[in-house]
Amino acid sequence: MLIEKYLRDEKYRRLFEIARDVANIISDQKRVIIVSHIDADGLSSSAIAKKTLERSGIDTEVVFIKNVDPKVLKDLPPGFKWFVDLGSGSMKMIRDAQIECAITDHHLPDQFDIDPEFRRDLLEFLEHSDFGSIYQVNPHMVGLNGSYEVSGSGVTFLVSMAMSDNNADLVVPAIVGAVGDVQDANSGILEGLNRIFINLGNDLGLVRIDQDLRFFGRATRPLPKFLELGYDRLPGISNLRGSGSKLLKYLNIPIKDGDRFRVYNDLSEDEKRLIRTEIFKRLIIGDIDAFDEVFGETYVFPREDVRSPTYDAKEFATLLNSCGRYGEGMTGLNVAAGDRGEDYMKSISLMSSHRRNLVNGYNHIMAEGLRSLKNIDYFYAGKDINENIVGIVANMIIARNPETRRPLITMADSDPGTVKASVRANKVFLKTGVDLADLFRRAAMGVGGVGGGHDLAAGANIPADRVDDFLRFVDSEIGRAVSSIVESDR
Repeated sequence: MLIEKYLRDEKYRRLFEIARDVANIISDQKRVIIVSHIDADGLSSSAIAKKTLERSGIDTEVVFIKNVDPKVLKDLPPGFKWFVDLGSGSMKMIRDAQIECAITDHHLPDQFDIDPEFRRDLLEFLEHSDFGSIYQVNPHMVGLNGSYEVSGSGVTFLVSMAMSDNNADLVVPAIVGAVGDVQDANSGILEGLNRIFINLGNDLGLVRIDQDLRFFGRATRPLPKFLELGYDRLPGISNLRGSGSKLLKYLNIPIKDGDRFRVYNDLSEDEKRLIRTEIFKRLIIGDIDAFDEVFGETYVFPREDVRSPTYDAKEFATLLNSCGRYGEGMTGLNVAAGDRGEDYMKSISLMSSHRRNLVNGYNHIMAEGLRSLKNIDYFYAGKDINENIVGIVANMIIARNPETRRPLITMADSDPGTVKASVRANKVFLKTGVDLADLFRRAAMGVGGVGGGHDLAAGANIPADRVDDFLRFVDSEIGRAVSSIVESDR
C-alpha cells in the first residue's frame, strides 16, 4: 500500500497493522454511525471517515458530540459506530452500553478492571480487558505520544489508507486536524507520524512546507493587523494600534491594492523579506528569545486559493473550529472534505463571529483577572464565555507566559447544572511528572463528572456544585508532585 513505504519506524508499522485490522472490520459493515468530536481535529477526522466510507459504498450517518457520557451513548442511532477523535477515554462506558464500534483516537485510553502489572503496556491492557466488541486504533498502544506524534485525524487517516490508496488526498484534513490540535507545540514543527503525512502530502503536491513567519492570518488578516496581533512581545508593534501601518510605511510596502487591504500572502518575496528582517532586528534589540516562536515551519495547501483560510493549515483549522464549536458540525465536515460552495461561505461567516468571541473572551478574563490556588490559576466565566471555546482562550492566555509551570484552568457553564473545565499548561510543566489527562479524569470522576485529554491539555465536565472540590483536588495533586520533586532534589 502507498503509505507503507513511508512507515520505516517499527512503531508506525505496528500501528498501521492495527489500523489494517480495524479497517477490515469497518469494511464489512453495511452502515456505520460516525460519532465525532466538534473541534478542528474531530471535524477533520469525521470528514476523513465519511469520505472513506462513501468511497467504499458504505452508508453513513454522522453524530457530533461534545463528550461521551451514558446518556449520549444511549441516544446514539442503532448500528455499528465509528468514534473519531474521542472514545478512548470512555471505553468502560462504551463497553457497559454494549456498543460494537471502532475507535480512532489519540487520547490516553482509560484503564480499569485490569491487574496493575498490565497498566503500563496498553497491548497487554487490551488483551486482559473485556473489549470484545471495541476495535481501537490508538498511538499509545504502540508507545507513541498522542499529544504531538499523531492526532485523531491522523489515526483516522491511517485506517482510511488501509482501506484504499485512493484516499491519499485525505492527507489534507489529517494535517489540518494535527495543526488544529496544536501538535506542533512540542518542537515548533509537526513530528512523528504527522511528519509522515507531511512528506506524503508534499510528494503528492497537496501540501508544502514554508519557512516563514508563524503569525496567524497570513491568508486573511489585513497586513497592519497581521503585524500588530501576530505576536505578543514584538517591541514597538505588538498590540499597538497603528503600529503595523507605520512599519509598512517605513518599509515602503503598500498596505492596499486599490481599495482592498493586502494580506501577507499577497506580498512579493522581497516585501516578505523586508518584514522578516525588521522583525528579526526588533527581537534582537529587545533581547527577546522567541525566534522559534516567530519564525519556522508553516504548512500550506498549494491547490487552494492563496487568499482563502483553507490555504494555510492554521487558518483552515480555525475555520473548522468556527463551525463545530457553534453547532455547525456538518458545515465544518463538508468544508474539511472539500466543499468550497455554500457550506464554505457559511463557514467564512462563522469564522468572523468566532474570532470576535475569542477576543471578547480573552479580554473578559484579562479584565476580571485570574484567580489562584497554591499551584494553579483558574477563571470561572459562568455564561459570559461559550463553553466550547474556553480551552482556546486558555491557550491564548498561557501563551503569554511560556516559562510558567502553573497550569491554567478556564471554566464556563455547560448543560444545566454542569460546568465545562479546560486546562492548559506549558512544556515546562512536564517536569512535575503530572499528566493532566490522567489528573482531570481522576478529579472529574471524584466529583461525579467525566474528564480526559492530553498531558498538557485536558478537559472535564463536572457538576456545578462541585467546582471547588474539583479545583482543590487538582491543586493538591499538583502540589504533591511538586513537593516530591523538591524533596528528591535535596
